[in-house]
Amino acid sequence: MSSAIFYSKDAFRINKKKIMGRQVAGNDFLQAYCKYTDYSEFWLYSKTKEEVNDFAQFANSEGVNKPINFINYGNTGALKEPGLLFYPGPNLSISSKNRSFFKDNSWSICGVTHTTSSSRVMQEIESLVYSPIQKWDALICTSKSVYLNVLKIIKVTEENLKYKLNATRFIRPQLPVIPLGINTSQFNFTDKEKSEARQTFKINNDEIVVLYVGRLSFHAKANPFPMYKALEAASKRADKKLVLIECGWFPNNALKNAFVKASEYLCPNIRVVHADGNNFNIKLKAFASADIFCSFADNIQETFGITPIEAMASGLPVIASDWDGYKDSIRDTIDGFLIPTLMPPADSGIDLAFRYAFEIDTYDRYIGYTSNLISVDIESATKAFYTLLTNKRLRKEMGKNAKSRAVSTFDWSRIMKKYLDLWGDLKKIRESSESVLFTYKSADRLDPFYAFDSYPTNVPSEKSIISLIENSAEISLQRMREIKELYMINYASYVIPDETLINNLFNYIEKQEKSIKELMLHFSNINYTILIRAITWLHKFNLINIKI
Repeated sequence: MSSAIFYSKDAFRINKKKIMGRQVAGNDFLQAYCKYTDYSEFWLYSKTKEEVNDFAQFANSEGVNKPINFINYGNTGALKEPGLLFYPGPNLSISSKNRSFFKDNSWSICGVTHTTSSSRVMQEIESLVYSPIQKWDALICTSKSVYLNVLKIIKVTEENLKYKLNATRFIRPQLPVIPLGINTSQFNFTDKEKSEARQTFKINNDEIVVLYVGRLSFHAKANPFPMYKALEAASKRADKKLVLIECGWFPNNALKNAFVKASEYLCPNIRVVHADGNNFNIKLKAFASADIFCSFADNIQETFGITPIEAMASGLPVIASDWDGYKDSIRDTIDGFLIPTLMPPADSGIDLAFRYAFEIDTYDRYIGYTSNLISVDIESATKAFYTLLTNKRLRKEMGKNAKSRAVSTFDWSRIMKKYLDLWGDLKKIRESSESVLFTYKSADRLDPFYAFDSYPTNVPSEKSIISLIENSAEISLQRMREIKELYMINYASYVIPDETLINNLFNYIEKQEKSIKELMLHFSNINYTILIRAITWLHKFNLINIKI
């Protein structure tokens, strides 16, 4: 069993000026793929050789030097060799439509969820229902919450088709829940490194450090209001000096000013330090310097949350909102504390969906408005902070538990094994399935000579008679060569018939006209499609006659 990676630099390589969660996840996956798969060779499916060269450069930087088999779009059928195509996102529909040009059981397709709240991604998940997806395909959901979200989209789409078309049979992809992984060894810090890290941020011995890591965006990631309020209240109650390190990046100065003003107003007694989260070394120092990690995600754009896992691997207790993927990651009262969240009941946000659908609101506005109606319990958060601020022993115990869980559950060595096990299961399903009798035809990719067969006057048949325009095959071939020199013809070199075939055809019909059926028998080693296209091309450029 092997696999091919649908490789695009944008999906796997980190843009250091604008770090995106999906790229971090893709980059980490690629590292694990190079390190923990025992393939003797790699398979890359990509549009250009440049993309493959980028992967090769990445693999070499990871100390891996294996042969790379490049499958370009024109050679898509070669994917049957590795037997599985991994796509770094949820849009399996396009890949399944492309596969339908071949046998649907030629290979499996496996994707993975990232953000599922945008209209584009929701439409991609919706299209799984009416695309040629098979049961040997899979969409990996990174958390149970995301699985339930994806399932809702699929069920709603199926209900629509049941109502409109009385459809009763639907084929779903496998929807396994496999979390994202991290390289836990990156987050092992010695006492010396911790001390030096605290000096970097000018942390005094009597100060306790609470850390938040992530994009600093109140409308798209996490509104800091409950964190600021709870920290201020807990520090007063515990009579402890606190430093809050916000390690991340601001998308713009307006957001930066908003964070600064909010922290000055809501937690004036807490020293807030901003660290550059785009710098990985600074990010590591932030984890090394911290005593407690906090993340109060309150946004539907969040699906898993990798930073709490990194904090756990760093040996930090985690105080996080009981939200989406955090529910799976953090064991309440063992690795830290999960803080209750609250949101309105179903059917309370139709107007928000409407405004987004009609482009009255941008995507940022849509998720921002929604997050303003999702709350994190500040009283519970204050209690959790107070408990850890006043109990150093508990901080260390929870941090130890968290580190053990990160290593045993979320290290890429464990996660990649789950991927490989899944891909092996998909292969068994695919190979044990009966041949697919129905050939799926994508409406936007029909054979143009089928889709537009009502346009022409005639279509050649086996009874059609072919003859030369010129008196000899030699003159005909010379004319063909002269015609091919014209740019209005040679621009379409892909469809120009092979010259050897044309020469043989000219010689065969030189002395006597022939029917297409006779040509088929004479050129039995030539594919019928190639032969009939050669005949119509020669007729288009006045090199042969056709009697229908």
